Amino acid sequence: MRFARPLKILLVEDDSLTAMAMARMLEMAQCTVTTVTDGEAGLRALADGAFDALITDLVMPRLDGERMIRRLRLDQPDLPIVVLSASPPAEGTAALQDGECGPLVILKKPVLAGELLTAMEEVFPRA
Repeated sequence: MRFARPLKILLVEDDSLTAMAMARMLEMAQCTVTTVTDGEAGLRALADGAFDALITDLVMPRLDGERMIRRLRLDQPDLPIVVLSASPPAEGTAALQDGECGPLVILKKPVLAGELLTAMEEVFPRA
């Protein structure tokens, strides 16, 4: 997978093994990955740094992924997002998006490397 430039990804995942596996997959695709463990830390990281995309779990302590996405969309409506969840919302992406927002893809855990990279290509197409 090649992008016009290396991507800076924020990974928000509370399971350390899943986070390590996802980060490794992304790093092999020449992405720079910052990992945090909950939505509050995710919002702080997004406020402090410029990221090209967000990859997040939905079920996390302190602030879940859905509420984090809704808050994020107020300030960064166009940020591409990939959601990883063992129990994705039945309504699909509509449950997580209001109006005109950036691209969002939902993947059901467990996620294979190819699925994650394909989702990244969907939300952040090659230039």
